[in-house]
Parts: sequence; structure tokens; C-alpha cells
Amino acid sequence: HLTQVFFGATVTFAHDDDTEQTVTLVGVDEADAGAGRISWLSPMAKALLKASAGDMVELRSPAGSKMLEILTIRYIA
Repeated sequence: HLTQVFFGATVTFAHDDDTEQTVTLVGVDEADAGAGRISWLSPMAKALLKASAGDMVELRSPAGSKMLEILTIRYIA
């Protein structure tokens, strides 16, 4: 059981406004933001990579920085 975020992980995290979001890190050709599948090369995925549950990570975007709290990390076989 992997405890850090890597390619293929399904990650649930909380935004600084207490909303939760779940995304799965996938290949560029599989990305579908509407379905929660984000490219592992996207800014959000890069912020999440190597984080563990309980970690706070900084998502930097043109709109500014946001802190995200990693809640759960799952790998689906």
C-alpha cells in the first residue's frame, strides 16, 4: 500500500475553503477534468506528487496560491 501520491493515485483533498475534491492522476491522453481525471503533468498533479495523507501542499496557479490538505490516497488495482 503506497502512502504517497504518485501516477495512478486517487487523491481526496480539502481546499482552504473546506470544500473537498477527489482527482485521479492519469496519463495526458486519459485526462478528463470533468470526470476527475487530471494529467500527471498538470499544475495540480505536480502540487500533489509525493505528498502523504495529512500533508498540506501549495497549489500555485495564475489566480494565486492555495493550500490543499491531503485527506486520503488510494490506488485502485
